Amino acid sequence: MLPLRTWRVLAALLSFAALAAGSSAAMSSMDLHREAVDERYYPWSAVGKLFNGTGVACSGVVISHDAILTAAHCLYNARLKRFIPAEALHFLLGYRTGSFSTDARIVSYQIGPGFAPLSYDQTSGSDWAVLTVTQTLPANIEPLRLRRNLVPSGTKAVLVGYPQDRAFAMTADRDCELHEKLGAGRLLLHSCRNALGYSGAPILVSTGGREVEVAGIHIASMPGDGMEQMIAVSAQSIWSRQ
Repeated sequence: MLPLRTWRVLAALLSFAALAAGSSAAMSSMDLHREAVDERYYPWSAVGKLFNGTGVACSGVVISHDAILTAAHCLYNARLKRFIPAEALHFLLGYRTGSFSTDARIVSYQIGPGFAPLSYDQTSGSDWAVLTVTQTLPANIEPLRLRRNLVPSGTKAVLVGYPQDRAFAMTADRDCELHEKLGAGRLLLHSCRNALGYSGAPILVSTGGREVEVAGIHIASMPGDGMEQMIAVSAQSIWSRQ
């Protein structure tokens, strides 16, 4: 597994601070690859915003009518150095500008085996969590399936969620693809544009028809080859360990 820069991850865990101001050209380039999508319709309707009671928000995706997938580090309070109680979490579906269609409360959660936020370099392949809701989600929400097989490098993909700089509306990067696998396939690189708040956001791939599948969830970034490389936990790794 390629080493991740722990200080980058811990900085995000401590505050998910506002994005550093970049050049206007850089921001324009990012904006070109993020577009608003309608959270009322498939597949976007299965994606939501997770609040953890500390003023921090991440993204997540419904994978069954009683389970939500997100990044494990979104459930960790770095200031107190402990995981956040399940009852402090809530997941909003159909969220836009403060309104939402469903507020899902959480009764329990399972994090990836061995995940340790303070040893992120060594345990990033387990940076995932499955949340169990207190009440079954509405029937009109169509869960997205985890892809069971690794996706070939070069496969076109879409990253969708709630970035911090556009916190009140769902956006998607449709112009990205999956790259090589790391750590025996537990992690994969992708070219989707990163922004704080996308942690836990699903990376979607087509099945060839109407449906899409979750190829992974975005967790972090690291410098490499003169540019940031985006990292996801593969869905195949999550599925095989549930």
